[in-house]
Amino acid sequence: MSFASDVRGELARQGVTDACCARSELTAALLCGGGIAWRGRGRYALSITAGEAATVRRYFAMLKLFYGIISQIRTLSGDALNNQTRYQLAVADGDAANLLDALGLLDEGSLFGVRPVPPEETVRFACCKKSFVRAAFLMCGAVSHPDKAYHLEIAAPTESLADFIAAQLAYYEIRAKRTNRKSKHVVYLKQAEAISDALSLLGASSSMLAFENVRVKKEVSNRVNRQMNCDSSNINRAVTAAEALIRDIHYIDGELGLEKLPVPLREMAYARANNPEMPLAELGEQLDPPLGKSGVSARLRKLTAIADALRSGDEIKL
Repeated sequence: MSFASDVRGELARQGVTDACCARSELTAALLCGGGIAWRGRGRYALSITAGEAATVRRYFAMLKLFYGIISQIRTLSGDALNNQTRYQLAVADGDAANLLDALGLLDEGSLFGVRPVPPEETVRFACCKKSFVRAAFLMCGAVSHPDKAYHLEIAAPTESLADFIAAQLAYYEIRAKRTNRKSKHVVYLKQAEAISDALSLLGASSSMLAFENVRVKKEVSNRVNRQMNCDSSNINRAVTAAEALIRDIHYIDGELGLEKLPVPLREMAYARANNPEMPLAELGEQLDPPLGKSGVSARLRKLTAIADALRSGDEIKL
């Protein structure tokens, strides 16, 4: 199973005890799943289709418990579905209009008499906002495994519904972005922290912990790799600088003679030539009297300046 399937499975097992939350979830399930078909003269066909049997069983139980509706569960498969099995919950035609009315979706002023988004009273309470987003994710949501990428999305069928979903997330200070993909209006999150917050909000606690476990491992691994790369880069720079300085010392010795250097610079040249890989702080301890790191660095720069002057024929200032 994929990580997204695990998340949907966990969400489908969440209990619902309040009628307001059941109303919100069923509304989202019908709108996000495109399960409302107009048959003319005030007649409708309602269905909820999902890839997991647990999702349709969830809404079968809600319809029965809160609305006294016994619906039918069907199994769909075939070439049109790329040989994938999907599950459909079909509401009897005689119950369809009454259910839409109970959910507050009937509106004579809307296209085909059905509201494109629910009335605000459907998500009046915080628990109902959470329930609406949960159903939206169950019907048209996806989340990538954190090993691969940080991405959670809900692909709504209409722009107004996508805006509505984003508004519910914003209530919980989860700021989703929007984009269009073919005929879908996608609400998505790319930040790991926001995805973790969303999983926790929807009730996928186990999936959130699994997500966080992978995220922490990735961050530690990335931090270690960055540190190793940084250390390697520093070592390479130090080795390159030391090799260049050794060349400068040999050049000074061949062109001028180290014995002609002032005593502090001559001692520094001998110390570096005899200890080409020694760190500056340790190199300073080889001198008499010992010299600090900044003093060592200053003398080495002076040796480099003398070598550069010899190469260019400029006046040498000892």
